[in-house]
Amino acid sequence: MLFTISVQNRPQLLSGNKAQMVQSLLTAHTMKELKIISILFIMLAISSTLSAQVTVTKSTEIQIIDGKAYYIHEVLKGHTLYSISKAYEVTVEKIKTTNKLQSDDLQLGYLLKIPVGDNNTGHVVQSNGGNMTTENHVVKKGESLYKIAGAYNTSVENLRRLNPGISENLAEGQILKVPVPVAKEPAVKARIHVVAKGETLYSIAKKYLLTLNELKQLNPDLQTEIVPGQEIIVGFDKIMLNANGVEDTCDCNNPKKLAEYNVALLIPLYLEKSTARTYNTENKDKNEWYQNITFSYIQFYEGMQIALDTLKSAGIKVNLYVYDFDDTEAKFSKTMSSPELKTMNLILGPFQAKYIDTISRFSHENKIPMVSCFLSSLVNLQEINPYYFNPVTSISNQMMGLATYFTEEKKDANLIVAYQASDVEKNAAMALDSFLRANDYPSWSMVNLNESGLKGATAKMSGSKENVLVYLANGDMFIENSIRSLNDLKKTYNITMFGLPGWLNYENLDIEFLEFQNTHFFSSSFIDYEQDDVRDFARTFQKRFKADPDKQAYMGYDIALFFLSALNNYGTDFPSCIDKHNVRTLATELHFVFSDADGFRNSYVAIYRMKDFQLWKVQ
Repeated sequence: MLFTISVQNRPQLLSGNKAQMVQSLLTAHTMKELKIISILFIMLAISSTLSAQVTVTKSTEIQIIDGKAYYIHEVLKGHTLYSISKAYEVTVEKIKTTNKLQSDDLQLGYLLKIPVGDNNTGHVVQSNGGNMTTENHVVKKGESLYKIAGAYNTSVENLRRLNPGISENLAEGQILKVPVPVAKEPAVKARIHVVAKGETLYSIAKKYLLTLNELKQLNPDLQTEIVPGQEIIVGFDKIMLNANGVEDTCDCNNPKKLAEYNVALLIPLYLEKSTARTYNTENKDKNEWYQNITFSYIQFYEGMQIALDTLKSAGIKVNLYVYDFDDTEAKFSKTMSSPELKTMNLILGPFQAKYIDTISRFSHENKIPMVSCFLSSLVNLQEINPYYFNPVTSISNQMMGLATYFTEEKKDANLIVAYQASDVEKNAAMALDSFLRANDYPSWSMVNLNESGLKGATAKMSGSKENVLVYLANGDMFIENSIRSLNDLKKTYNITMFGLPGWLNYENLDIEFLEFQNTHFFSSSFIDYEQDDVRDFARTFQKRFKADPDKQAYMGYDIALFFLSALNNYGTDFPSCIDKHNVRTLATELHFVFSDADGFRNSYVAIYRMKDFQLWKVQ
């Protein structure tokens, strides 16, 4: 809108002082008009700014991190710290402190943690969204507000609201009001680590994938000097409550064992296609070799057989029920209608994504632990299942492992995180960014390859430091061209590359390029062929099945050995004792951590590198 001011010419009918007086009045009137118009301009500018702001929608995703509930908010275009703070009713400073932000600048895709319940509304907020009530808690010796808040999945602020005037110094026997959901399951309790001789706070934090700051937050009174036998909180575990609201516990030192165990294997055998041949029509030279779909997963079963033989010699009796289970409706219906399925003590499978949620619901309803054999880090259950185990480390845990490695081993490097803007790579990059901030990593650069290409990453390189380039990207030709370009910079820069394990499957990618770039990879599994037990397994497999073992064979052996020995050691309640179960596996170390979103999820991350044209384990 355009404003114009017109002051009419007025005839000078008066003279002298009177004329000057009228002129002054006219000037004052004009200035008043200008002031009003200026105010209008300012109001319009404010209105325009407000209308241009993007409305922030409050996230429905809530995660329990170190016993405290957080909204997980993804920063979208137009979001500011101010607009986000208003949506969640917290202060800007609280958001910056929680996420260790040094400035008000936000990058698209940032994953921010917003504390649940830390607002000014006075409401008690529960992560499961259920109706809340209160009950009395009798303070035990040594308990603090922080420990009690963690035990009841709430915040110290909420405890203060429920107990006005409460002080930090709690007395043994003091009664506090605490928030609890009307439906009393599930609950959480503190996970305790007993300090062993020679352990340090750093080694304990590393063992449980925590930073030193996080460990100290869990234990506010913790001193730098620790002694053997000292108890330290390292997290909070999910516990199941029975119909009476009492904890359903398992005595891991005196478990209830059975004489034998029933195990179901839901594996695609495609027995009806055992005589079918699939030829390679694009390359006739390969037609003497054909693929039989029946053998797609057979090596998993064969690796499992070797584990069963090992366990049998140790006195474990297992009744294995093998179901030919694929993604067809007919086989799904046949398997689910099988009466003995409800008598299982463990379900291994499925191997495909289609029916994972259905099998998970069956597992939950019948309290039968299940192990997903669909080897993907992208599996997300539609419903929480406390009996669900996924041996593949999630993308988030992989990024946490990378951040920990960089903090311990590469703190002096020039770290550059370059990523494609697709959902998976972008989410991984933003998760890594969050964990680096949580670990107080000195500094790093984030580069969107879709916006600036490889040049955006090379522009951040340093000539005086090791450049650690985390390249979160896919595509055979894209990766090959990127590495070729980086090779031209090797004489100028010291580059260590971290890439995706899928690159090793690219046919056009020259292994020599990966060697030249000192390329590292990260994954939830790694087969070290220099290990004696790996070589022994390979010889046994070759002798018995007349073939070389592939990744499926090692996975079948590891999963069977781990979970069947867990059954033998702790009985059918082994999920309650899984953190105490340690078995030496061949390809995949299994360290399970429970979360609402994933059930039990493997947290192990293997880091390995290309050297002398072979893969060697780094961590």
